[in-house]
This record gives sequence, structure tokens and C-alpha cells, in this order.
Amino acid sequence: MVIIEVARECPQLDRLLGEHRWSEFLRKPSQPEKDQVTKVFYCTYSTGRQVQKNGWKRIFVEDAWFKTWSPNNQ
Repeated sequence: MVIIEVARECPQLDRLLGEHRWSEFLRKPSQPEKDQVTKVFYCTYSTGRQVQKNGWKRIFVEDAWFKTWSPNNQ
């Protein structure tokens, strides 16, 4: 499970929330990816400190993680 922080002003927050079937947004999903689903729920923690107090660890996303990644998944 992952908690991400999104600005309250996010214009399409409702599109982010809910169930997302990988086969519906990946261009050429592999066989295992076709059955994958991601579920995004609204989090009721109002501060990062509340999240940390409940045992979550903050890890910042690094650019290097995406250097070899392609949205075309070929």
C-alpha cells in the first residue's frame, strides 16, 4: 500500500480515485499486466505528521527511477 500526497486543488481528483484496470490504460499490456488492478482511495490523514505517527515512512520519488521507463511499455 502506498500513500501519495496530492494538492487539494488537483483539478481532476475524482478521476484519480477508484479502480483502474491496467488493461484499459496500458497500450500493450503483458499477460500478467492484463489482470492487474490498482485501487486509489481517499486518505483521511490531514497532515504528513499524522501519516508518520501511524507508522508510514516518507520516501521521495527520484528521477533515476524513471530513466529507463517508457509509457509505451514496449
